[in-house]
Amino acid sequence: MFTNIESAIYAVFLAAIAIIAVMNPFGNLPQFISMTDGMPVKTRQHLFRNIIITAFVIVMIFLFAGPVVMEYMFRISLNELRIAGGIILVVMGIKNLLFPGTVKDFSQYQDMSEEELIRRSIIPMAFPMLIGPGTLSTLVVMAAEGGMKNTVAGIFAAFLFMSVLFYFTSFLERVLGKLVLFVTARIMQVFIVAMGVKMMLIGLGISPAH
Repeated sequence: MFTNIESAIYAVFLAAIAIIAVMNPFGNLPQFISMTDGMPVKTRQHLFRNIIITAFVIVMIFLFAGPVVMEYMFRISLNELRIAGGIILVVMGIKNLLFPGTVKDFSQYQDMSEEELIRRSIIPMAFPMLIGPGTLSTLVVMAAEGGMKNTVAGIFAAFLFMSVLFYFTSFLERVLGKLVLFVTARIMQVFIVAMGVKMMLIGLGISPAH
């Protein structure tokens, strides 16, 4: 039997894994590498910090404001959000799994000043590439099912992991190679589809919430 502390740590760990899977940072790494190819290390790190901070702020604002807007403005129930979010995750996961897009050409970014580069790349890197509608709806559902504290702690853990991951992008590309990153990203899509199916089943009352 787990103690209360062990149970809390386990819950946070599961939340962080789910958040990382939905955000799919491994799938976004090739885009980030292409965008920052040949740039000075300081410029790359500054760019990354702005992307991760922007994504974190979007997540936290929606996590606390989303349920209020959902319930009082649009009169949407949690089960309806589960179904809608589940559909988004399934469609997104299947699309990325079966029809993976090619890495975009970011060569034009390399001639920009650091200030213009950051301004032009925050969107779409922070939203919707790293944080999209599927991620936001999943977080609201997770907070309702697993508690706000566990979800917030999971978000912090997930963003800490992504901070380390993106900080060492060049090293990971050299050691693992683009093929390993590609395969890892595809595996993540399977979990995303499974999460979407589970959300829909719970929303429809077919599967009990855990």
